Amino acid sequence: MSFFFLTHNSIAQFGVGNMLKNKAEKLVKDKLKEKTEEKRDSYDTLSFNYAIAFLDKTESFENQQKGEGLIKTADFLLSDGEPQTELESARDIYDFGRLNYKMRNQFMAETNLKLAKLKYEQLSARNEPNYYKTLGLLGLLYSDMGRYSKAGEYTEKALDGWEKLQGKESIGYLAELNNFAVLQINLGNFIEAERIIMQLEEKLSAEKDNEMLPYAIYLNNEAILNQYMGRADKALGLMDDCTEIAKESLTEKNSTYLQFLTNKAILEQENGNLERAEMLFQNVLDLQESRMKLNAKNDPDYAHMKSNIAALYAEKGEYDKAKEALLLSLEIYKEEFGEEHLTTAGTQSDLGNLYRFLGQNEKAEPLLQSALYTRERKLSKTHPKVVKSQEDLALWFWSNGQMESAASYFTKVMKTSQEFIKDYFPALSEAEKTKYWEQLKPRFFRFYNFALENYKEYPQLLDDFMRYRLSTKGILLSASTALRNTIFSQNDEELTALYERWLDQKQQLANAYALSDEEINEQSLNVDSLESATNQTEKELSVRSEAFSSAYEDKNTDYETILKELKNGEVMVEIVQYPIFNKQLTTKNAYAYVILKKGVGKPEIVINKDGDLLENRYYAYYNNVINQKMKDEYSYAQFWKKLENKVLGASRIYISPDGIYNQVNMNTMQQPNGKYLIENHDIRYIGHPNDILFKKTAQPSGNQTAFLMGDPNFNSKSIAQLPGTQKEIESISEYLSPSMKMQKYLNNDATESNLKQVKSPKYLHLASHGYFLEDKQANDNLFGVQLQYIRQNPLLRSGLLLTGAGADQASGSSQSFNQSDNGFFSAYEAINLNLNNTEMVVLSACETGKGDVKAGEGVYGLQRAFIVAGAESLVMSLWKVDDTATQKLMSGFYRENVKGKAIPDAFRSAQLAMLKEYQHPYYWGAFIMFSR
Repeated sequence: MSFFFLTHNSIAQFGVGNMLKNKAEKLVKDKLKEKTEEKRDSYDTLSFNYAIAFLDKTESFENQQKGEGLIKTADFLLSDGEPQTELESARDIYDFGRLNYKMRNQFMAETNLKLAKLKYEQLSARNEPNYYKTLGLLGLLYSDMGRYSKAGEYTEKALDGWEKLQGKESIGYLAELNNFAVLQINLGNFIEAERIIMQLEEKLSAEKDNEMLPYAIYLNNEAILNQYMGRADKALGLMDDCTEIAKESLTEKNSTYLQFLTNKAILEQENGNLERAEMLFQNVLDLQESRMKLNAKNDPDYAHMKSNIAALYAEKGEYDKAKEALLLSLEIYKEEFGEEHLTTAGTQSDLGNLYRFLGQNEKAEPLLQSALYTRERKLSKTHPKVVKSQEDLALWFWSNGQMESAASYFTKVMKTSQEFIKDYFPALSEAEKTKYWEQLKPRFFRFYNFALENYKEYPQLLDDFMRYRLSTKGILLSASTALRNTIFSQNDEELTALYERWLDQKQQLANAYALSDEEINEQSLNVDSLESATNQTEKELSVRSEAFSSAYEDKNTDYETILKELKNGEVMVEIVQYPIFNKQLTTKNAYAYVILKKGVGKPEIVINKDGDLLENRYYAYYNNVINQKMKDEYSYAQFWKKLENKVLGASRIYISPDGIYNQVNMNTMQQPNGKYLIENHDIRYIGHPNDILFKKTAQPSGNQTAFLMGDPNFNSKSIAQLPGTQKEIESISEYLSPSMKMQKYLNNDATESNLKQVKSPKYLHLASHGYFLEDKQANDNLFGVQLQYIRQNPLLRSGLLLTGAGADQASGSSQSFNQSDNGFFSAYEAINLNLNNTEMVVLSACETGKGDVKAGEGVYGLQRAFIVAGAESLVMSLWKVDDTATQKLMSGFYRENVKGKAIPDAFRSAQLAMLKEYQHPYYWGAFIMFSR
């Protein structure tokens, strides 16, 4: 501009006429306008609005190109009142709408953007980039307003337009694809959002060096999606990458960068890293105040950050600070957005829940009601935020003593939550199902507390409790077994090939886990990529087979069906471990014993609120008296006494255990009269009450094979040989050989590779050392498996030692990626065995029943692995066993079975015989049988 004024002044000084002056000015202005138009046309195809997902709101970022503001200023100064073309007028209206959108003036933004859209259409200018930017910005505006159907309509139109105008590789198309993904996240359509995110990853990762901010936004959005779907670790890793990339393109006071940091702080908090979260939150608040200066505390971004740090204060027990922050946020949101806005509703919900927790119910209700009202109007009826608001009110009515209203809201909440499982689970891998269920499970626990407290006055609650328990107990195990069963039952060559590819990938992973970092580098392996590929194959299998959906829909959820199956003298005890609710779920557990008896129409409930004592002090005592071979005068009273009157006279008791009851053998409980429970009752362990409905399919007579393996050659001074297991295998072989084919593997032949060749035997018997490592014990590599993998997968912390499991091999040295025979057979590998139609697996080794115990899911270890692999019955041990006693027990068991006794009957007979000889349960009670 200095050049322009210099020209003007020089001409005037020499007295040249106005005509020459005007001509010179026009030449300069025309040239500048030409350049300005070139630049502006360029910006029309480079500047886009990107939706940014948050855990509690959505924002957008406009990647305004460098110099764009200067060009707009020049355009304005150079216009000089000249008449505009219609196209320029449309563009100016769009710019005005865009400016109002950035200023959060939603009414003016909508008015001008709709006017710009209309003008472009009247001019037949649908090939103009700004026309599709107008549509896209309308989509973002309606998404901000919570009008998601309108948002979807405009975003899809913009997406189609960019595809036709510039193709699917264009930045315009990718910007709208990003916005459509965020819209799906807001709608709760996480599966569709993930599908779109995967497309973005493929396209944006190739251009991330040129499009750093769009790539950072994509990483943020993928992180939020992963958090919603329960993949907390992955979400935090993505957010770390996002902030690192954004730091290179944005200043630390930039509002978008601050929003990224806020997301990271929330993720740190939700992952339990409270100190790091608070540090990040405070950093963001300081930067925000510095950025906005005097107006900071009237800005919605500031309110957003205060509302997020309020959640952290509440978690730390600093309730006054939390309340102060939420009240300030709510005041700003009401002023900026009004009462009926989703952002306002989110803070109302948080503040209402805080008041409920503090016992200030009269302040809580109007806030919770208002939040629900807004969310129901703005979102779909099944949106997770709507369901959360409904549950908030259910909890409020419960705390206020209004049980009928509480029950009514809980009914809606639980019904929709069941639909979430049915809709989302099929497209998730097992790891993802696990994490998603961990997020959803607390809702079921809250309902269990409510139902068990109020079912006597409201009997329908007992029916609901049983229905939800039967549908969700062992839900993750059910998903795994359903997938496997579907593959084996369908004659689908493509599906079978995909399944075999998945098994091969899992074996490659198992091998890779046993390599050191140096060996991984030497062999150019990328374990993360292999894990990702394995995960993706599993998800594809799950979707294509429709295994989980079918199994979940067909699952019996009616306890009356189970009652009808019980015979006279039979009792079912379903054990439910759940955290006690006191304004919120606590860390203390309770146990509910649900008793089903023939001839009794309704379940009987016994509550034991001393769960923490059972799991710690009483279990430690039980474990000690077993290992010290002492008289147990205490455990019966703690673990069984409360059930005594409910099972009197029962000849057979089915126990479906949960929690600590997975680690205690009820047969070994010694009654006050000196007798053990096994002497009075036929106790049978089952994984799920529905297991008594299982009808065994007769195995073809041509496949009567017994696979026996024992006495491996460990090649090590540090691992004791087990000569007794060879006698055990030989003895069992004598009993079984007349009626079936023998496959025996002893000494050097007792290898992993031979075991992995097993194919649907009738019996599988493995006699060796077992191992199990608690998570807190995982401080070093275990048998060649690296620590990072041991900690993240409990199936890697338990297994069997086979031939070659010596100290030199255990270090992981000299391993090959293709080696699958290192002598350490983990539960992770056992899950891939082909045990279809296998009637029984016997793990004749120490502590094979040990593993990570998860509420409602049983034991993550060898037990889970062999059940998923197909075993109908499984015998395993809870403590280190005596070699000689085990040999006698197993021989007696098979002897009774060959005589014609059913597997559970033969096992009980063998244990009773051992009891007569040894008396103390240390010798005969270590082994328990799970069967269907």
